[in-house]
Amino acid sequence: MMSREKTTAARLSTGLATSGRSTPLASQSNLNQAAIGSNTVLSQSPSTMMASNGSPANAGPSQTIRFRTGIRNTVYDAMRDRGWKEADGDMDWDFFWADVHWIHETFDHVYLQEHQRINHFRNHYELTRKDLLVKNVKRMIKSIEKEYGKTESQKFDFLSPSYVLPAEHALFTEEFKRNPGSVWIMKPVGKAQGKGIFLINKISQINGWRKDVKGNVKGDRDGDDAPEAYIVQRYIENPLLIGGKKFDIRVYVLVTSYYPLTIYIHRNGFCRFSNTQFSMQAKDISNMYIHATNVAIQKHSPNYISGRGCKWLLRNLKLFLTARHGSKAVDDLFTEMEASVVRSLMSVQKVMINDKHCFELYGYDILIDQNLKPWLLEVNASPSLTAETQWDYDLKHAMVQDCFDVVDLERRHSGKSIRPRVGGFDLVYNDGPVRHERTSNYASYLGCHQPIPRAPRQKKRFGKPSTPAVKLSGNPNTYSPPTALSGSQDQLVS
Repeated sequence: MMSREKTTAARLSTGLATSGRSTPLASQSNLNQAAIGSNTVLSQSPSTMMASNGSPANAGPSQTIRFRTGIRNTVYDAMRDRGWKEADGDMDWDFFWADVHWIHETFDHVYLQEHQRINHFRNHYELTRKDLLVKNVKRMIKSIEKEYGKTESQKFDFLSPSYVLPAEHALFTEEFKRNPGSVWIMKPVGKAQGKGIFLINKISQINGWRKDVKGNVKGDRDGDDAPEAYIVQRYIENPLLIGGKKFDIRVYVLVTSYYPLTIYIHRNGFCRFSNTQFSMQAKDISNMYIHATNVAIQKHSPNYISGRGCKWLLRNLKLFLTARHGSKAVDDLFTEMEASVVRSLMSVQKVMINDKHCFELYGYDILIDQNLKPWLLEVNASPSLTAETQWDYDLKHAMVQDCFDVVDLERRHSGKSIRPRVGGFDLVYNDGPVRHERTSNYASYLGCHQPIPRAPRQKKRFGKPSTPAVKLSGNPNTYSPPTALSGSQDQLVS
């Protein structure tokens, strides 16, 4: 049997395939294909799942799952809707939806019992911190190029040119001088929701990041704190636009293990639109309402309409692009998006601390340029699960329920064959690419139709949806979203 290192190298040597090959990520002749058992699709809701004797399925470590969390959003509602009970003690729980601060400060000092599960890996930051993601991907590119050549390494070219400041300030300056007038985006390595982001097109503009409120340069004097670490990336100046507006894509990715690497991707992602017409004119460089699609920024835009939001269901984007560019080009695009997700996770696999108690739900942010090339912007360890509208709430509630069905704390599928699909989550990698029923021309299931069940509890803060739901025949509790997740297509692209 091949060693783990040689097996991984064999997979990497073939690269990750695009549409037209028999598997999504690599040629099957060069891989030990992961065995897939039953093709049963889990379609029942947790409240209707029953054991063979007609009684509720075994709840595992206790008849009712005890959970702990400090948040009060869609995740909390989803756990309560499953019949789980909130635990009283600090460690008297079966499942803990923890924040990353608890992971950093406490996880290494506690002992978890066999049945306990938690929603982060210890060093998740190897993937989710912007500077470490860049470092790990660059290391992977060098390793692949040395072993298999430049052509293979170029398949990991899903990040725009990036430098970590202040460590790589000199390298960045040289690159900037080779491309005078180019636009770069500055991002603090440890912040989210668009905080601290700004664009530059002159090397002198970078100096403002190093100065304190008195104008002194941080780090120049003994005892000074060093300036906050930033990553500077070449700005994608030719993003694909819809209605003249920039957008990016949020994809939900669930990793249940790093050894073996096991990856699920949810079909129902969404697009986040800016509310202002895109412009690369010098006077608009500082306008984040144009260049940042984060909801935390856009909801303060003068063009933002509360209650409508600024999102589009990923399924609708796929249909829209298919009408414009054809099915093959769009299938290739979505398959490459899926491959970029897997490649990024392969880049951190060797440094990630695997733990049987852990899983992680990541929020991948991806931008598409005018050539239909996907670019990975960042990976979020704690993707926002607070909803802006009722549509948003229902989508996230259904996705979180699917996540819990995969993790299976109730142990309804303990000891059974791994499931290739659970609700909206498709298993795309299980110590090797997963073979779906599409064997001649693989295309990703990302963005394929996945009904969104109406959440059991209607959140009063959202009121009634502005666009009526479309009932599906045969199931009064399931609906298809309107053309747009928040507002109509005409509203978004006008």
